Amino acid sequence: MRFVETNIFLYVITAHPTFGPVGRRILERIGSGEDALTSSLVIAEVCAWLEYHKKKPEVATFLDAVDSYPSLRKSETTYTDDPRAKELARSYPRLEFFDRVRGIKRVFE
Repeated sequence: MRFVETNIFLYVITAHPTFGPVGRRILERIGSGEDALTSSLVIAEVCAWLEYHKKKPEVATFLDAVDSYPSLRKSETTYTDDPRAKELARSYPRLEFFDRVRGIKRVFE
């Protein structure tokens, strides 16, 4: 299952010249039914980014877009997830933070 992290949404929102098209393709596949997962933290980060960059009216549009993907599951994150990631970091020091979450595979296209 694909995990959609904050940057995927931001690359599309900002039309990033390099990663925007990749992010758009990822979201198009999810829109076509590919199973994916994001978290309440990712959603909050994107909303905070929009507000910080004076795009508060776009928050509702973003939330509607997230809800429009029926195959995009939303997972609640809690503080207890962070110590677990810290434990995994000891065993797998070369992994980045989200790579330590069980069942998530990093994909770049």
